[in-house]
Amino acid sequence: MRIVIVGGGVVGSALAENLSREDHHLSLIESDPGLSEELAEKLDIKVLAGSGSSPEVLRDAGIEQADLVLAVTPNDEVNLVVCALAAQFGVRRRVARLRSRDYTRPDALVDLEGLGVTDVIHPEQAMVDQILQYVETPHAVEAANFENGRVLLRGYHVRENMPLAGRTLKEIRAEIAPTILLIAAILRGGRGMIPDGSTRIEPGDVVYALFPREATDQFLRLVGIERKKSCKMIVTGDSYALWEMASALQDSPHRVTFVNPDRAQASRVAEAFGGIEVIHGDCTDTELLKELNVEAASFFVAVSNQADYNILSALLAKAEGANEVIVTATESRHDRLFRSIGIDHVVNPRLTAAREILETISRGQLGAAVELADVDIDAVRYVIDPRSPVAGKTVKSIAKKLKRGTIIGVLVREDSLLLPSGDTTIQAEDHVIVVTRKENLGALARLFRA
Repeated sequence: MRIVIVGGGVVGSALAENLSREDHHLSLIESDPGLSEELAEKLDIKVLAGSGSSPEVLRDAGIEQADLVLAVTPNDEVNLVVCALAAQFGVRRRVARLRSRDYTRPDALVDLEGLGVTDVIHPEQAMVDQILQYVETPHAVEAANFENGRVLLRGYHVRENMPLAGRTLKEIRAEIAPTILLIAAILRGGRGMIPDGSTRIEPGDVVYALFPREATDQFLRLVGIERKKSCKMIVTGDSYALWEMASALQDSPHRVTFVNPDRAQASRVAEAFGGIEVIHGDCTDTELLKELNVEAASFFVAVSNQADYNILSALLAKAEGANEVIVTATESRHDRLFRSIGIDHVVNPRLTAAREILETISRGQLGAAVELADVDIDAVRYVIDPRSPVAGKTVKSIAKKLKRGTIIGVLVREDSLLLPSGDTTIQAEDHVIVVTRKENLGALARLFRA
């Protein structure tokens, strides 16, 4: 597939890195000459310095032959112009990253399809979805959803008192979870491994499991977690994300208090979402945290645009007794440091946006990859084309073609979710979630795609 990416920031570069593993023909346009030069050295793709809203630059990037354009600059208006031009050049799919809800709310006066946009990605909404995945499964160290939330991937630290500790995967499948659970990967002693039936789960491991949404409570019991139907949450920030959090949690059973350092924005949020508690205040003030009864909070979430505010308020909330703290930060290189000082989860809005875009465009033949933290292992979704080499073949018949360190984890067929055996036949239009080592992604793409 020929793909043009406009915008080489964290979102664009993450997309280019993921898509280049699957042998697509990629071009990337970045307006910052210094960044474009850096990306050209880092990525083995065509990189152009210039404006994506320039027809000439788009033509130089190969827009006339492109199958897909991804407009992911930080500027909504530039992304809309890129999609409009791409439509005139005859590009079939045109994905725009849009931050403002002015273009997509029900009463909006804008016809996005008329402007050339076929798909819209909201970075803040993708980020909020990621945060709520951690809320849905408390104490997870990794969270990702596939198939519009029908299939969950979760990672958990194994403790001695957990029901799955000390058991082999074969025993777990036979005695505890015969139909709902696949342990897809294990992190042990700093090394990632793809387990088999004889692998015994040990205390201290981090296990990564795939399971259907309806089996969430059953899985949580396996890892010793009792999910509460309603919990206390404190959410602070002054960004678009706070608005998205309020929208997502307005009708939830959780007891949520929103704290906004911006008085005017706090008033607007309170007016827009009646029935939720909104306070003007600063969560770096320990007296305010005590007034909010933060020690009773199951979750403290900081979604400001200022990473310093998020980190400091979360650390203070943790010190005052908050059970689990989640922050947003655009710098992923400090994630391990943040976790080491007590931050439970760091959500990068730009990387979640890139993941969401991959999931959107993978409705065709592209794989949607989820990189497991601190493990050289990815979970990838493929849609099986009728012309794919694996269509109509059983799992055991293609076993020799699968690279070492690869398992077919979950197969989604229409409304059914299957944990495949060797005799399972892979059919056209199946959605297959594969867990593999990163170096195998290129070979797997050739095997599963047409």
